[in-house]
Amino acid sequence: MKQLIRLTGNEWMKLRKRTGTKVMFVLLVAIVLAGGLITKYLIPHEEPSGGWEERLVQKNAALESELAAEETQGAARLEEQLLVNQYHLDSGVEPLTSQHMWSFFSDNGMVLSIITVFTVIAAAGSVSGEHSTGTIKLLLARPVNRWKILLSKWLAVLLFASVMLLVFITATLVIGTVLFPGGLSADRWVEVVNGEIRDWYAPFYGLTVYALQFIEVIIYAALAFMIGTVFKNQALSVGISLTALFMGSQIVFLLSGYEWAKYILFANTYLLQYLQGDPLVPGMSAAFSVIVLAAYLVLFLAVTFNVFTGRDVVD
Repeated sequence: MKQLIRLTGNEWMKLRKRTGTKVMFVLLVAIVLAGGLITKYLIPHEEPSGGWEERLVQKNAALESELAAEETQGAARLEEQLLVNQYHLDSGVEPLTSQHMWSFFSDNGMVLSIITVFTVIAAAGSVSGEHSTGTIKLLLARPVNRWKILLSKWLAVLLFASVMLLVFITATLVIGTVLFPGGLSADRWVEVVNGEIRDWYAPFYGLTVYALQFIEVIIYAALAFMIGTVFKNQALSVGISLTALFMGSQIVFLLSGYEWAKYILFANTYLLQYLQGDPLVPGMSAAFSVIVLAAYLVLFLAVTFNVFTGRDVVD
């Protein structure tokens, strides 16, 4: 165990000292800051005038007028907004707006794919980078089991992703508090899902979004780790993994009419589909997706360890 910890620490040190890693962390904070500035200064929003109850009563009157029109597009969306507004009024719960810190915090969880991109790059180069520089020979010359060497690399990738997530959350909280100092007055996230009101404690809702998105980070990291190890090519690994990340949902959409489409990896990685009550393939459930993702994760890691420990990677 101590040997594995030392190996993981060594892999983490190598990963941390890379210039590219430092650039990634700087970019991560810069993206959060840019998102906050855009939300505050560029996205149109209503300036508060009077109490929030008065504003909601006025909005409801406007919504009812729109719904009363003979030809109203997006009637379902207007009815949902009216339902949410009325819930706020009946329960006395102040609504979140784009200028609330918790709204900024929760919305930022939707763009966690930037961490997926950075983690894929790190995972893809973990083993393939050793081959390209020739250091793999020195690494395997040590009296250590190969599976321990590979496991330490995988653990270092997971540590990298976890630290990225921690930095992202911390930056979001700090920047959100600075840019939206009045946003702490409301702390409920209210929405309509499948025709019913769902009332969340806003910080818990935000953390749930981050947790579900982080599972996607791990799955794509495992995919990149496997491809990089099997083919010893970082560019190929990054290319395939990122293509799958950004094109997977479109592929699933085209195949959603087939029953077997629910077993495709990309149909299950976006777990927010269950939080939003809108699965990509009809009939899927959160439990089903978790089982499918676990099976894919085991498969990716099994192939990775089998190839790395079974072939002469020194050549």
